[in-house]
Amino acid sequence: MKLAFSSVGCPAWDLATMVEKAKEYGYQGIELRGLEGQMHLPLAPQLASNPAKIAMLMRETGVEIVCLSTSAAFHMRDGKEVAKNQSDVREYIELAGKLECPYVRVFGAEIPKLRFKLLGYERRETVLARIATSLRELASYAAAHRVTILIENSGDFQDSAAMWYLVEAADSPAVKCCWNPLNAATRNERPTISIPRLGLKIGMVHLSDGKFGGSGGFDGHVAPGQGAVEIPRLVQLLKGIGYRGYLCFDWPKLWDASLADPDKVFPATASYLQPMIDEKPIPLTAYKTDKFAPKFDDEAAVV
Repeated sequence: MKLAFSSVGCPAWDLATMVEKAKEYGYQGIELRGLEGQMHLPLAPQLASNPAKIAMLMRETGVEIVCLSTSAAFHMRDGKEVAKNQSDVREYIELAGKLECPYVRVFGAEIPKLRFKLLGYERRETVLARIATSLRELASYAAAHRVTILIENSGDFQDSAAMWYLVEAADSPAVKCCWNPLNAATRNERPTISIPRLGLKIGMVHLSDGKFGGSGGFDGHVAPGQGAVEIPRLVQLLKGIGYRGYLCFDWPKLWDASLADPDKVFPATASYLQPMIDEKPIPLTAYKTDKFAPKFDDEAAVV
């Protein structure tokens, strides 16, 4: 496994600074979710002006652009809105191909309300099928550019069962899952459930940690190891399925300026994670009875 960080954690840094800090702090990759204030990366001058040159520079530095992350989703009832999101993703795929970046991330998002709102929401299965159709339509385009689309568990689809279905239904090696264990924890899903279920469908892991209140509500992000996410267990389970991809530290300072500065939290996170990565794998029985105790007060309530 390798370490990366997302640009959401360092919104004031340009690409050169990210590369410099990655090498200094022990990261091998960078995920771009916006760059120097431009959230639509195909319009970011630093990338769009000469992506081939950027790709060459990244090879020379030994720091990889791991993923271009979009805000795109395909759950909408409006076909034109879905098509617009697909068009945006194609732009990202084209740019990723030129940058020699392996992944483009999209979201799972939400279950829309029915046309007559008093009737409630669409069926979950209907929305999942619509998302899967959009992913399947994009898969061949991604494969042609040597890019893999990652769908992240989010919104109303934070569970591994939904992600398993979407990747399976897309029916292409160019579609995998970006697994976010903190999002799964909000649904009381532990790594012992999600990692064996998803297996090789996981293309990248978005690593965050957070605390939950007495009522189970999310209380906010904390540095990895200080919250409810069972990170040591997660890393051992990933080793158990032979995962060799990135643990990408997702520190949302772009959205919450009160969070610690990247110069403090990035090196501390690398120092926390690297020994786990280097540790010899621990034999696990059915991925459930390893040495790490769960961090939940009421284990019986956990899926």
